[in-house]
Amino acid sequence: MTDSVTTADQVTEYLKNHPDFFINQDELLLKLKIPHERGVAISLVERQLQLLREHNLELRSRLGKLMEVARDNDRLFEQTRKLVLGLLESQDLEQATEILKDGLEQDFNIEFHSLILFTHQPATLTIREENPDTADEILGDLLTGFGDKQASGQKVICGRIKPRELEFLFPDNHKEIGSVALAPLNFPKNVGVLALGSRDESHFRASMGSLFIGYLSDVTSRVLSRLVDATRSDG
Repeated sequence: MTDSVTTADQVTEYLKNHPDFFINQDELLLKLKIPHERGVAISLVERQLQLLREHNLELRSRLGKLMEVARDNDRLFEQTRKLVLGLLESQDLEQATEILKDGLEQDFNIEFHSLILFTHQPATLTIREENPDTADEILGDLLTGFGDKQASGQKVICGRIKPRELEFLFPDNHKEIGSVALAPLNFPKNVGVLALGSRDESHFRASMGSLFIGYLSDVTSRVLSRLVDATRSDG
């Protein structure tokens, strides 16, 4: 007769398949001991309670983080809504640029920002104007992919950029900036860029989400296109 040896894996598998095995096995539960990290053996019941407490704390921590993210998203939505409505209600370029400036600085705590329009026919607007050929020469690869894409295909670039590019985008503060988010203003065509800057080198990074920045550039490009045309017509 061959002796049958029960392995640890078999016991484990059996208990997995029979999770109610220990019901009405109080005496057995109290006899089972599990080594503790402090070196003192504890009963299976105590170990289960400990695991449940730890799992509960982990769930509470996750819930807290989810609630924090939800609050941040609500705040971001309200700030974005306020800024977008202000831009849409702007009557002229000066008002639009002032609303954009105040929103970025006061509501979103953006340290540096730059709004640049590309044109071969500057009209002395209240917004900085640059020759598109000059912008293409300096920004080079940063503008590749912007082109005349529709809003849904816009590309937002986040991260660190070259000193010459920084100096073009932020002529007065380029030495203070560690990272940048660059979004195209391309409605109905490539009319310029919106650049946001931070002293923190990791604030704007390639892996971050760019939904807000892309959405803001969509709205800004449409508002500016309308107001620039109106200004030039009046002129």
